[in-house]
Amino acid sequence: MHKRTLSIGIVTYQSAAAVVGELLDSLAAAVQAALSDGALEVTALVVCNDESRQQVDAIGGLVEAHGHQAPDCMHIELVQGHGNIGYGAAQNLALQRSAADFHLVLNPDVVLDGDALLQGLRFLETNADAVMAVPQGFDPDGRYAALAKRAPSILVLLLRALSVKASRGFFGRCVGRYTYSDRLPSDRPERVELASGCCMFCRTAALKAVGGFDERYFLYFEDYDLSRRIGAHGRIYEVPGVRICHHGGRTARRGIRRIARFLRSGVRYFDRYGWRWF
Repeated sequence: MHKRTLSIGIVTYQSAAAVVGELLDSLAAAVQAALSDGALEVTALVVCNDESRQQVDAIGGLVEAHGHQAPDCMHIELVQGHGNIGYGAAQNLALQRSAADFHLVLNPDVVLDGDALLQGLRFLETNADAVMAVPQGFDPDGRYAALAKRAPSILVLLLRALSVKASRGFFGRCVGRYTYSDRLPSDRPERVELASGCCMFCRTAALKAVGGFDERYFLYFEDYDLSRRIGAHGRIYEVPGVRICHHGGRTARRGIRRIARFLRSGVRYFDRYGWRWF
């Protein structure tokens, strides 16, 4: 029987040790559960973008400790020393080292459901048209997180910044269309346009065929851009059996620098794919 191989890229930057530890715990449990479907070899690369030696050592200590506790089929490795090169570029460091059948892109602020890997592998193995499987995400309070999106417009991004929710009004309908509130969540796999970079379960060959993430996006919109490019090679599905808890914005540090990066990445995205105002 063919041994399935999976590589995983996890990018950390100023990440709380407790958050990263929770992810690694959930990942080890999900790997163990996936073994019920047959032989599996997993390599998880934790790519630390920090320049602070204290932070690097903290993440390195977590990686070492969890490496000793992981299932025998799972290897966890720290990648560090490159500095803060941005999310997409750091994920590409993990992708470049992969020769696996499948590759999982992960944020450190994600907790995987017990059978998330099992269901993700099964879906990609049995659906030849799929190049990416993305999860049903939920926030820590159990609310559906609407991670999959349709193509954004300037109006929708402004409404989201103003915390407008999906509703029956004109602005609410705009937000609802963007977040697939008409179709998601579903109890069956649903094709979607854009995936969140917090959790992308990909065919490695397809991911490498498009060159991975575009490293010109330092932060923000890199996941939308990748979705557009890899979507030309196959379909992207939200798969209800693949479930995660996503802490999301609760772990992000806001500030002028992040706002400036969001605006720069947004301009790059709309310049490439067309400016949609509504």
